[in-house]
Amino acid sequence: PNTIEEDKAYNRIDSLRNIPVSFWDQFSWLSTRTYFSENFAINGTLNMWRFNRVEGFTPRLGLYFEDYFDQRLNTSLDIAYGFSDKRLKTDFMLGYLLGDYRTTSIIFNAYNSLKILFGTSDAYGDLTASLLSLLNKEEFRNYYYSAGFDFKIEGEVFPVLALSAGFLNRKDKSAQNNTDFSIFRKDRSFLNNPPIYDAAINAVIAGFKLDFRDYIEDGYFRNRSSFGRSYTTFEGDLTHSNTDWLNSDLDFTTYRVYINSFTKTFRSAVLNIKLFGMYNDGALPYQDMYALPGNINLVSKSYTFRTLRVNEIFGERVATLNLEYNLRDELFKLLKIPGLKDWEITLTLFFNTALTEIGSESAELLPLEIQTFNRPFYEIGFGISQGIIPLQLEFAWKLNYRGSNNFVVSLNTFAF
Repeated sequence: PNTIEEDKAYNRIDSLRNIPVSFWDQFSWLSTRTYFSENFAINGTLNMWRFNRVEGFTPRLGLYFEDYFDQRLNTSLDIAYGFSDKRLKTDFMLGYLLGDYRTTSIIFNAYNSLKILFGTSDAYGDLTASLLSLLNKEEFRNYYYSAGFDFKIEGEVFPVLALSAGFLNRKDKSAQNNTDFSIFRKDRSFLNNPPIYDAAINAVIAGFKLDFRDYIEDGYFRNRSSFGRSYTTFEGDLTHSNTDWLNSDLDFTTYRVYINSFTKTFRSAVLNIKLFGMYNDGALPYQDMYALPGNINLVSKSYTFRTLRVNEIFGERVATLNLEYNLRDELFKLLKIPGLKDWEITLTLFFNTALTEIGSESAELLPLEIQTFNRPFYEIGFGISQGIIPLQLEFAWKLNYRGSNNFVVSLNTFAF
């Protein structure tokens, strides 16, 4: 039987669960979603619009249905219309979870939309990109149109191993500038949106995830946790396009591998390592290459190359290492530096290196000349912040390939 204390706790939990929650209790002007119920939401006030030189001003509507049918069904529909390119864009997603602990997923996507060129390397928010473009014509993103669908089935075959397989079909088309509007910089012109390699791609996809962390089963899901210990995860995927039996426009096979490591060193200090590798065999279209994650002027993101700009360096055979050593305030406490040891001043050291190449078959498809790192590129730096302030002042240096941005000072924050 429950103890008296347990009975009181359960009664309190049940009472709190049944307290009515109004719309305004959940609403926030700074939220990316606005919830009307536990399972239904629309896009929030921060992302009800976007602006860029291709679409112009673009109102957006997103409908999100979450955790239906006993927390198994998730689906969404995003609709946007560009007043300058006069195109309606749609993105539809349907996901369903199977198994007692929902360890198998079926995901289907259908879209006819504007895509961000090398979007996987872009860590900035849509609001940041829209405001810079609208106010000052500082457009750091490039775009292209893509229409098609894809589906993927992923499931655990062992507690530590998940495998996936699927198929994609899409048609990519170049986009162009359709507006030159800006609120303040009317004397400046936008840079031209670069062309891509227009193509129809049909491909099979497969992948794996290897995670040795323990998990907690909460009655619905298996939630992975390291319980404060060090751990390493491994992921990989394969994309195979074929002109023969898949009727694709290009022949290529792309392999990607991701290794993430979290290591506790002393006290609360943590060493994070991210390794990425990509190898392509065949003729890869420009839009499917990998761009090293760079940054815009004065603002930076973690696990990026601070001295490189967005979409500056590309490749189809790529190896990158991002190392960030978060010492927190332990070093200042250990050295007993007056003032710093009591002000919770944190220190982060980082080191990044990369190697990129483009094969002869893919080079023939390039719409423009691009730069690669045929020899390893290196940069180092450090960041200083205060424990309760979500800003980090960073300093970074190029160690080779010197030219522009040899030394960079920037702010790292989640707000952008």
